[in-house]
Amino acid sequence: MRDHILDTLKNLRKGELKEFKSKLTDIELEEGYNCIHQCDLEKADPVEITDLLIHHYKEHYGVKVTTTVLDAINQRDLAERLLRATRAVQIT
Repeated sequence: MRDHILDTLKNLRKGELKEFKSKLTDIELEEGYNCIHQCDLEKADPVEITDLLIHHYKEHYGVKVTTTVLDAINQRDLAERLLRATRAVQIT
């Protein structure tokens, strides 16, 4: 799943990635989870963001957080692709 999150984030352009990082610190999380600090995201590239997502939220919830943020920044196609890819992983 980590690779699917990473591939998804690599598909974002520079401005979109900046918007993703900004919205990531803004979303409401499930109980028991803490947000990733803005200072950790400021200079983070897709690999580092993926690592932060997995570290903070583990794989399954990391996918959910990623798709929520993608939806919030109008990247629904990428969100849907990520969901399809990770569902396929869960089935196999």
